[in-house]
Amino acid sequence: MAQRTGYDDLDARIAKTAHHRDLLLAVRDHPDLPLHHNAMELAARRRVRNRDVSFGPQSRAGAQAWDTFQTLAATAAKLGVRRYYYLRDRYMHPATTPSLADHIQE
Repeated sequence: MAQRTGYDDLDARIAKTAHHRDLLLAVRDHPDLPLHHNAMELAARRRVRNRDVSFGPQSRAGAQAWDTFQTLAATAAKLGVRRYYYLRDRYMHPATTPSLADHIQE
């Protein structure tokens, strides 16, 4: 795969990609492989996207509330708990609805 474009940087990138072709295409043979492994970066991106869309929190208390809700939403998603129903049930029936910490221990 010795494709030449005439641009040295692009040619170097094409050669490097061709060299790693088998690794890059491993996901075809193993679709269960994660495409990334950096959960912290994804969480930070989610936070930045939300901040950009809503113009960020307007106060320190708002920032704390935002962080709390985003942490709760991310934890619920990782546990497979539907957050709307979880929040509704925790509000309506707090004595009988297990906390996310209880879900984690299970």
